Amino acid sequence: MSEDKDRASLAELDRKLAAVAGRREEKHGPVSGGRKSSSAGMALGMRISAEMIASTVVGLLIGWGLDRFFNTMPLLLVLFVILGAGAGGLNAYRAAKGYDSAIGLGRAMGKPKQGDKE
Repeated sequence: MSEDKDRASLAELDRKLAAVAGRREEKHGPVSGGRKSSSAGMALGMRISAEMIASTVVGLLIGWGLDRFFNTMPLLLVLFVILGAGAGGLNAYRAAKGYDSAIGLGRAMGKPKQGDKE
């Protein structure tokens, strides 16, 4: 008998919690759990690191190619690595601040710019 009462009270508690969670979700939107917000931060971090690495490697390859073509071995390589790292830093800053949707593909797809009123 006691076990049936416990199961009934647990079932009742479960129904009440589901009702409260449903009302909270209607009022405040879906609850962002640690896993969801953590994965969003991880995705942004991976994107920023990919921007930095890719732009530096592209700068390195362009500098190396131009140095081989003009036979000025370290000069253009160093210059384009610095330019590539700077471009990667700028792209990382734009991604972190949310400015990346204000230009380029984000703007073409109709995403509002940061600061625009909707």
